[in-house]
Amino acid sequence: MFFNFKLFFQQQFKALFKSEGTHFRLTGKRIGVLLVFYVLFPLVELANWIGFLLDDLFFFEYRKQRVNHPVFVVGNYRSGTTFLHRLLAMDKRSFTAMAGWEIFIAPSIIQRKIMRGLLAVDRALGGHALALFDRFWQKNVQDQVSFHQLGVTEPEEDEGILAHIYSGVIPWNMFPVMEDGVPEYATFDSSLSEREKQRVMTFYRRCVQRHMYSHGESKYYLSKSPSFSGKVDALYKTFPDAKIIYLIRNPLEMVPSQVSMWAFKWNVTCSPLDSYPYEDELLEMIKYWYQHPLERLAEAPEESYLIVRFDDLVADPEATVRRVYAHFGFEMSRRYENRLMRHTRRAEKRAKKRKSKYPLEEMGLTEREIAVYFDDVMRKFKFSSGEPQRPRVRRKLQRREKRTTRHAIKEERREMKRRVRRSRRAMKRPVKDSV
Repeated sequence: MFFNFKLFFQQQFKALFKSEGTHFRLTGKRIGVLLVFYVLFPLVELANWIGFLLDDLFFFEYRKQRVNHPVFVVGNYRSGTTFLHRLLAMDKRSFTAMAGWEIFIAPSIIQRKIMRGLLAVDRALGGHALALFDRFWQKNVQDQVSFHQLGVTEPEEDEGILAHIYSGVIPWNMFPVMEDGVPEYATFDSSLSEREKQRVMTFYRRCVQRHMYSHGESKYYLSKSPSFSGKVDALYKTFPDAKIIYLIRNPLEMVPSQVSMWAFKWNVTCSPLDSYPYEDELLEMIKYWYQHPLERLAEAPEESYLIVRFDDLVADPEATVRRVYAHFGFEMSRRYENRLMRHTRRAEKRAKKRKSKYPLEEMGLTEREIAVYFDDVMRKFKFSSGEPQRPRVRRKLQRREKRTTRHAIKEERREMKRRVRRSRRAMKRPVKDSV
């Protein structure tokens, strides 16, 4: 059986009977969240597992489905993984990726067929049901989340698939039980037994095969999940011809952003004792997601991976995507090329308006502490250890420095000419005889 019942019941026991004095203590708000979870989660998963069973009965050919050269976008949260993933996913001729609804409520083939049938009926009747759901989602979910555009119909994180077997980082959002440190699933390659890795990756591969069976094997499968940074080795073993894109961002920018993101999640599902809980565990996880992928990719063939800097992606998204295509030998159609140019222009305009400042003091952090803790990454990629600067800001400063330098040189030359002229005038003056 794929579902991790042992972990599920362990977490429920601690959440109900060992929560006093913890960040997931039982308050009125927490009890309400748990009641919603205990009603919805079993119902959704019962439907999903019935779907999986029916797939094996009626669509058993999916297990023979090939998954050729899948592409995995990994990297720490808040490092640009979503942005790059969705830019690539716009090329529907080359790639196919799981949308949010396919991951969470229709992971099986038969569920997707039923959903598409219902959507077709709704469209024929004017599309009112879908429009009503969109308004509900925007008002009650998306408007509450500023750091991420949640995608019901957009490509989303494959990590969500592992929630169906309760074997990933997703349960951590709801049950942050960390008295023993970072959860083992966050450091997948290093912490789990080979048997456990095999169980998880076999389930994941079958879900990818289901998706390819539904969408056609002529496309490349495209995945994105920051938590997959902890299972780079498992990805290579499960998909030997995998292509991996690793996003890297300055820790001084990424760490506060990620700590803030997790704090938001835990303040929704729990009643933490601190505004920014589990700081030490987060820093440990972030460091592993920096170091482990780089160590594993260093052993892989160069043509199988690409490291992309966040600053380069933000400064010129189009050039970054072209670099991905050139490195892996993908063919870019004219239609996608035009769409990419239009989309990146809009993204650049939105980026200009986006300003995020995080209260490091409230988080119990300083820039110096972050720089020292992630010293190896800072030195390897020559990240600035001062206040992080956006690429556009850096270019302005560089131009200003050049202008200042040119001005100083001109002033120095003028001063030299003035000295020469004064010297010549002094030499022409008559010398008075001394008395």
